[in-house]
Amino acid sequence: MKNSILYLLLLTGAFFSCENSDDTVFEESADARLNAALASYEKQLVEATDGWNAVIYPAGGGSYGFYFKFNDQNRVVMYSDFADASAGTSKESSYRLKAVQTPALIFDTYSYLHVLSDPDSDVNGGNLGEGLRSDFEFSIYPDSVKADRIALVGRKNQSRLVLTRATSAQATAYTSGNVAKSLLFNNITKYQTYFKRVTLGATTYEITLSQNARTIKLSYLSGTTAKTFTTGYYFGADGLTFVTPLVNGSQTITGFSNVNWNANSVQLSFSGGGATGTVTTATKPLIVDVTASKRWWQKPIDSGGEWRTLDAFHINGVDDAYGVKDLKSDADEYVFFVYQPGYNAKYDVFAPVFYSASANQLLLKYGYAPAVPSFLSDGRVVFSEYGTLGPAPTTGAAANSAKLLYDTSGFYLIQTSDETYDMVSAKDAKAWISWQ
Repeated sequence: MKNSILYLLLLTGAFFSCENSDDTVFEESADARLNAALASYEKQLVEATDGWNAVIYPAGGGSYGFYFKFNDQNRVVMYSDFADASAGTSKESSYRLKAVQTPALIFDTYSYLHVLSDPDSDVNGGNLGEGLRSDFEFSIYPDSVKADRIALVGRKNQSRLVLTRATSAQATAYTSGNVAKSLLFNNITKYQTYFKRVTLGATTYEITLSQNARTIKLSYLSGTTAKTFTTGYYFGADGLTFVTPLVNGSQTITGFSNVNWNANSVQLSFSGGGATGTVTTATKPLIVDVTASKRWWQKPIDSGGEWRTLDAFHINGVDDAYGVKDLKSDADEYVFFVYQPGYNAKYDVFAPVFYSASANQLLLKYGYAPAVPSFLSDGRVVFSEYGTLGPAPTTGAAANSAKLLYDTSGFYLIQTSDETYDMVSAKDAKAWISWQ
């Protein structure tokens, strides 16, 4: 959910040296002790024969798996789970250890690590100007340095980077492409039906994946009790790893391994919790969150925000199925689609937003006005047409999006994170919008 813009649119500890007598307590000067610490850290990084597994937790959310192999010539070879290419192809860049208030590990040439903090939102899907709010310069604190584990803190955004010494088998998993194979799990998004389930042992789990937030939610029944479990995830030498394991009675799931994808039959299978299963589909949630639709609608009203989507509707396996990203209004370019609940007592706003280069501002040139929706007891929300705003088209991408919004079957709202929801067609679960 983003901060509201519609009111505008519709109108038009550390290390430091000091000269005092405290230095006489130590046999060496502060600079000498600092240099010794830097040399010790470098030695530890370099002498890890099989390199280091790494997980970075950007300040903007999510978790990403890396592998680093440092040498004593200030060079580091790395892999990253951010994309297929970076998981399967190594990249070499430079690093250095330097005293910057505290000892710091600095990755000083553009690398896979920099992709997460790239300010170009097209590179990593983050916010324009800040990316995922990750770091490539990290402070090292002595208390966080262990023989097989080093925890670091980003100097700018305070993102966390945790290094753990890799085994020979884990190093081989990266260099042989096994980690890249684990990313085949992302093909779960190629199922045309939104609701996806896998049976592992005696339990059927419904999987809701948020690739942007890097979270996975598992919904399941424990006896007759409905339960949901959400955790961050990353890919590494052991496959898809949960940041927090799921404990379901005697079954503990730490992630998914042995990932296999059959493109011909569009089937994904994997192992987890001591069992192996194949993903199947369903047309409604295994467990319906009957209050989700009302929470989704109420949240922007309470916080003064709105919901945004770049692609609008995903239909039958196709992102931006109606082509809203190709919309233009005169010379103004499309930016995103917005839903503003409670615009007034009678209707909401559902509309494309454009950027005017000449005015240097975002503009809502036209839109559709759904009546305040109906929230049904079975968890569905149903939208109906109240009217339009401005010269709203009756054909084309925007009009088709509004027409589908008004489908009388309604939608289920699936909360995928604290700030994101998916709105899924109750007709056949083959059309949905991801709101943030």
